[in-house]
Amino acid sequence: MCVAKKRRTTRYNRRWDAANVLRMGDASLPSTEWGRYLRRMTSRPGWSVAELARRSEIARQTIFDYIRHGADSVSIGTVRRIAEALEDDFVTALLAAGNISVHQQDEQISNIVTSGLTKEEQSDLIEYVTAVREAQRQAMQLEVQARLQRPRRAA
Repeated sequence: MCVAKKRRTTRYNRRWDAANVLRMGDASLPSTEWGRYLRRMTSRPGWSVAELARRSEIARQTIFDYIRHGADSVSIGTVRRIAEALEDDFVTALLAAGNISVHQQDEQISNIVTSGLTKEEQSDLIEYVTAVREAQRQAMQLEVQARLQRPRRAA
């Protein structure tokens, strides 16, 4: 006599690791910056999607999906593994996963260049803007590191 296993009912309509997934960026915008970042990083000499998949231990198809469609939600652990595999800055990868383009801020510099200021004034202003951005990037990196090192509550 064979007894069929009772199928377990699902309580959640998301995967088991969905609790570890954070929404990155504005869901109303197409999440393409993450795909552009991955495409740019895997098109460097000596790199490919297969190489990234091997080093990060993430399925090739998942990386291809990120490149083609971006990511509405991606875990911080995945972003960290990809950044470490690519030997890139974690904050840069996190900004890309959050759909924040580095080129969005370059509008400030183009405005400075076309402002009609002297070359010396432009140079000083660009240097100032660059220093402010670097300070913000470092502060964000410290904040992310502090949050990641914070002890987790027991479940």
